[in-house]
Amino acid sequence: MVKTNPIISLLLPTVLALLTLFTVQGCDLFATREPEPPVTAGSSFEQPTTPSTVLRNLQSSISFANSLDYRKCFGDTSLGVESFRFQPSAEGLSVAPGRFVDWTISDEESYVRTIFSELLEGTAPSLTLTPSEVVSTPIGDSVRYTADYTITFPHTREGVEREASGRLVFTMKLSTRNEWYITWWQDIAVNNQPTWSLLKARFSN
Repeated sequence: MVKTNPIISLLLPTVLALLTLFTVQGCDLFATREPEPPVTAGSSFEQPTTPSTVLRNLQSSISFANSLDYRKCFGDTSLGVESFRFQPSAEGLSVAPGRFVDWTISDEESYVRTIFSELLEGTAPSLTLTPSEVVSTPIGDSVRYTADYTITFPHTREGVEREASGRLVFTMKLSTRNEWYITWWQDIAVNNQPTWSLLKARFSN
């Protein structure tokens, strides 16, 4: 009769338990895991069937910090309108000479994505436009809109303005899809206040 070593008898239950544990954990390591849900901003984007809808979309994209909705407010040739152009304020040009040459929709999305990523936790940016609606009658497939604005970005970057105000002039075009887009934007300083162009220059580098 084969005698069992008493030490082995004592250790055997522990070894078996460890083997079982490693086996279960090993299976779990190779098991398919559910992907993490993507982090997305809120949205209240509307189909831009009127010029005033474009303004609401612009404001909501900012308040929701949604760079994709922000981009969708601007036109390019793929949408059946001319490509977006931006004319900065003199202040913006002085801060970043040459930065706004050939400014595109991608530049718009890039700067705003950067500033959204640096917002203080629990805060939201805002845009006020006066007047808040487009009152001009479109001429053909185009309409001009002029408004005083105040834009607030409660970001974390030290020494950089968090609020800007001035006057903007938009040209909006009706696309072949019967949707309106901003195709031209002029930024104008008022009362020597920091302008939106300045914030674009700060966060586009």
